[in-house]
Amino acid sequence: MGDSLKDLLEAEAQAEAIVAEGEQERDAIVQKALDDAREMEQQFRDRLPEMHQSFVDKAEKRAQQTIAEIKLRYDERNKVLRDQAGEHEQEVLERALALILEGAAGRP
Repeated sequence: MGDSLKDLLEAEAQAEAIVAEGEQERDAIVQKALDDAREMEQQFRDRLPEMHQSFVDKAEKRAQQTIAEIKLRYDERNKVLRDQAGEHEQEVLERALALILEGAAGRP
């Protein structure tokens, strides 16, 4: 019975050693995960200015495209209005001359 008790105590000591080793490995894994998370967070923070600038660049590009489209529509509309004005220029001059002549004829 003495040997059985001795074997049980040795088995318990080995089990405690295995549990302690497992806890150390778990703690090491948890610490590594925390370190990795901190590193990834720092990398993210380091990239924030770059990501912000990228966003600003894209926004500026879209704004420039929108401005170019608006300018194109403005130029097209301006051309249409100038063409219409040119088409009616002779008619306007004739009416203006008629009004002037009517006014001059009505005066003594």
